[in-house]
Amino acid sequence: MNKKVFWERKEHTGAEFLSITQNDSNIIAEGVVLFTTEVDAYKFAYKVVTDSRWFTKSIEIINLELNEKFCLHSNLKGKWYVNNNELSDMDGMIDIDISVTPFSNTLPINRFKWEQGQERNFNMLYIDVPSLELMKLEQIYKFKGSTEDGSRKFQYKCRNYETVVTVDQDGLIIEYPEAFIRRY
Repeated sequence: MNKKVFWERKEHTGAEFLSITQNDSNIIAEGVVLFTTEVDAYKFAYKVVTDSRWFTKSIEIINLELNEKFCLHSNLKGKWYVNNNELSDMDGMIDIDISVTPFSNTLPINRFKWEQGQERNFNMLYIDVPSLELMKLEQIYKFKGSTEDGSRKFQYKCRNYETVVTVDQDGLIIEYPEAFIRRY
């Protein structure tokens, strides 16, 4: 897979450019995210490396204004490390969710073959940007079905939030209501 995507952020002003490349053993997603909050404007980059089955190997998040880098590595079995120090409070987390990008939804969606009506629970290692605070979150995806153009719809739940997201055949968000819309 070699793909470029451009998302417009609807929740607050912002946008993201993402490129995904694949070789024999890795899928590499690299994004640049520009966004605002009520208090400031931000510019971040990230790089997520997965194996060919979409299990996350490493994450690098860079604050481009401060030139600060945050890196996590996984053993692909639910153990996470920062600078070779184990994050034992994140044991069991397979998938990651970076708060500022809809790319995160691709990871659990693409790790499985889905049948209509099928629901799966995921324990996510959530990374808040810009604070870089880590937390565990349970997220639930339910496959609602495919459309005539080949896109797929998933009901998504996290805490008390629920929506239906639309993804393309590669599992990349087309529309995440009130949060992101794909423009390219």
